[in-house]
Amino acid sequence: MFRDPYVSAVVHLAGLADKGDQPPVDDPEGVAAQGAAVLAGGPTAPVSRQAEASPREIPVPSSPSAAARLRGYFTSAGFEVHAPFGTTLSIGAAQSRFESFFDTRLVVDEEQLGAPMTTESGGRELPLEGLPEEVQRVVERISLPLPPELPGGP
Repeated sequence: MFRDPYVSAVVHLAGLADKGDQPPVDDPEGVAAQGAAVLAGGPTAPVSRQAEASPREIPVPSSPSAAARLRGYFTSAGFEVHAPFGTTLSIGAAQSRFESFFDTRLVVDEEQLGAPMTTESGGRELPLEGLPEEVQRVVERISLPLPPELPGGP
């Protein structure tokens, strides 16, 4: 049976921390509803019809806010985009979407609690080279999260 687990990654916005700028929330009620749906395990915002498109085939929306442009871009690319937190936001999708979009294989370590995910080379950062230049300018890095630390240590 083919397994296609849900994967999350953290998008780190470039340069905002240095300027003290915080990504604005364009639709606070919508973000709150999306967050509540995620916590409740319910359905979230629908994904785009471009969920199979390559990174450079997806247009980058125009907005004065880098965070809003990224949210629109990744939503159009078929990712769930969760509320910004400081200078980061998170994206999620099936492992197969991450692999096709970032053109890299992901490996799940199912032997460890929390099933940490890495790239095939063992790294935690996804490649940015295939993304449109407008996206690369506002993204510092996109990283796979570490598994949660549990009380009592390993």
